[in-house]
Amino acid sequence: MTCSEMNLNRCKRSVITKNSGGLLLRKFSLFVKILFITSVLLGILVFKPPTEIKLEESHLPAFTSFSHPLGSDRLGRDIYAMYSYGVVSTFIFSIPARFVTIVFSTLLVFFSYWMGRQVLYFIEILSSVFISIPSLLIALVSVYTLGFGFFTQLYAIVLSDWAMVYESVQGKIREIRNRGNVIASICFGGSRFHVFKEHILTEALSIIYILFLTGIPSVVMTVSIFNYLGIDFGAEFLGPGLGEQISFSKDYFEKSPLSLITPTLGIFLSVFLFGKSKI
Repeated sequence: MTCSEMNLNRCKRSVITKNSGGLLLRKFSLFVKILFITSVLLGILVFKPPTEIKLEESHLPAFTSFSHPLGSDRLGRDIYAMYSYGVVSTFIFSIPARFVTIVFSTLLVFFSYWMGRQVLYFIEILSSVFISIPSLLIALVSVYTLGFGFFTQLYAIVLSDWAMVYESVQGKIREIRNRGNVIASICFGGSRFHVFKEHILTEALSIIYILFLTGIPSVVMTVSIFNYLGIDFGAEFLGPGLGEQISFSKDYFEKSPLSLITPTLGIFLSVFLFGKSKI
């Protein structure tokens, strides 16, 4: 066997090993996601929203009863129920907030495309200013200025994230407009509407979809920080959010460690669920 054949066989074995390892990791990732979703759905089906205070059941230990499998916190609320409904309340807000942000930013991009250079120049200056300011700072200032509530938090998320989405979609459109086939279409008399419909819209939708999915984890983190600071619109009907659970339980970790571990795990798995896999 020659040296070249030995190197080729070695490369083949390396590729096979890498592919099998990547497949195993993908299966494990899928298993964790399914397990996470199942645990949340099970908690919703079995338990009621943890909105009631039962001091006589405070600090119940875990794994001692079917009614409180993970125990209870200082106020007698079931930890498993708080975990499940905390994840649900996070998703109820995070997904619509990200969707509204994507729609708003995309409409701004398309509006600037149709209105010409002057409007485009003004919007790009505005987006540059918003990008230079930390998004969390914008969100917190908006919430504390306008008050607490669902639509106020939604407005804060959109205001803090729209500029980044705008720049990403706008950059994609610039790339498309500089392609040879698009320039040729314009030179041969293609109208602005034709270029938009046949070239820009179809290809921009792909990056818009990616921005929607990959942006949800950042919204989840922002919502969790809101909850940690006591800003939680769904606490009255769904119980405390994940961030609020961490804030409330951090001082008595020794008595009830799961009351701090489960919301932390819920935030991590929520981010992991929508994270982009590069395996």
